[in-house]
Amino acid sequence: MAVLIILGNVNQFTFANSILAASCKAQEIFSEPLNIIFVIHSEESQARLSNQTDWVEHLQEYGISRDLFAERIIEISSKEESIKKFVSYIEMIIKGSSENSHFMIDLTNGTTLQKNILSVAAYILDLQYVYVIDIIELSKRTKDRGLLNADILVPSYIPAPDSTKLDSIAYLDLSEMFRYKRIVEKHTQKYAAIDPTLSDSKFFQDNLLHSLDLKFSGDRKRDNAIYRIAASSISASIEDLISLLLMKFVFSSQYEKLDRRTLGQKLDMVYSHVENSAPPDFDLEFFKKFNDFIKYLRNSTTHKGRLLTDLERFKAELSVKLSFPFIELYTDIVFPLLSLNSEIQKPKQIKLISSNDIKLDDIFYYGLDGDDTGFILEELFVANSDQEKFKQLSQSVKNAISEIIKFIREKYKKSTIIFDAGDDLLFRGKVSEEDLKSMQEIYYETTSGLTCSIGYGRSFQEVYLALKLAKTQPGKNAVVGIQLV
Repeated sequence: MAVLIILGNVNQFTFANSILAASCKAQEIFSEPLNIIFVIHSEESQARLSNQTDWVEHLQEYGISRDLFAERIIEISSKEESIKKFVSYIEMIIKGSSENSHFMIDLTNGTTLQKNILSVAAYILDLQYVYVIDIIELSKRTKDRGLLNADILVPSYIPAPDSTKLDSIAYLDLSEMFRYKRIVEKHTQKYAAIDPTLSDSKFFQDNLLHSLDLKFSGDRKRDNAIYRIAASSISASIEDLISLLLMKFVFSSQYEKLDRRTLGQKLDMVYSHVENSAPPDFDLEFFKKFNDFIKYLRNSTTHKGRLLTDLERFKAELSVKLSFPFIELYTDIVFPLLSLNSEIQKPKQIKLISSNDIKLDDIFYYGLDGDDTGFILEELFVANSDQEKFKQLSQSVKNAISEIIKFIREKYKKSTIIFDAGDDLLFRGKVSEEDLKSMQEIYYETTSGLTCSIGYGRSFQEVYLALKLAKTQPGKNAVVGIQLV
């Protein structure tokens, strides 16, 4: 399926000409015409094109029906909210299209700002079919203006410069570095969530970024020894993560008991605790082999002489790259497992938070989760609903979470958004009960009748249990705060 993403235009002639050229190009490249045309309008371009019909009739002469158009108004500016709406819409297009879809991007239309953000999106998503009408080439072929024929337009419809070539300038790997920075930020947030008091987020993040700088330096200089240094450096963040887990669940924050233990010994200790508490379906064999492989890579790449062979360089680079899925394994899977086991071993009583329990300097964690979203999805599946209903549900939930985040940031400037995905939101601050209810109202109105539950507490453990408790209330849609005593 050939899919075109195009910006609106107040000039109906340029708009229609670029669509016609894109359709011909799709036939040339994909052996099929355009199947759907996603138009990102400004309010002005939507209004202008809606009041004009010449362009519609011209495209129909070439078999391009008005029914192919899916249009959305997004006023693109440099503001964060505007960019988020644009990103959300592009994400909806990509995820909502079939796996065999071929995407084309047209950069002929729109303002400079609109073209810029669309071209960046194409670069990030690695969409290679980006085209634009070359005005100079077009002028050589005709002096006419207005709605043009395909035989004139197609030779003037040329590929936009391939922005991925920027990555080869001095072998800087710029895009990869920036993407890694986002990955590091995500992992650092998860690392800090294990224990905000014991964790050293600055060291963890700075060391990961420093290790990546070394890795890219090795790429540029083609110096195998630098890869070894990068592998040695990144292992410090890994060891810090493992030590944090051991201090939280094994040694009760006593650093001295960990000082003389090697990374291998620490990993073995974590494995031992997981082995004793893992559920039957937990793949212990994989866990052990992955630990052993990481230990082997770390030891074999950091205890070498200065000169490294290409194989040793490959192993050192692999050690750096595998560090990130290794960190993800421990923050997303091992930590929750250890937490659950800790709660089983040390049961505490749950007490609902009252106004008398809240002090002036108290800071809470708040978790918000949509009610029955999974059940609603099941109903859509059973009812054999078309994909538009699924898209509408997904988009309404995304919009609701976005509006709630906006509400938090505007009213509670010192609050921190820790995590948002799907119908889940986690933030930190001190929010009144009244405003928590207001967030539920925002969710209800934006999703046309869906509800959400909110739980809060002074720790991640408490907010998790509070949210679970809120969802057990009759009718859900509850706000519950707890403390463990």
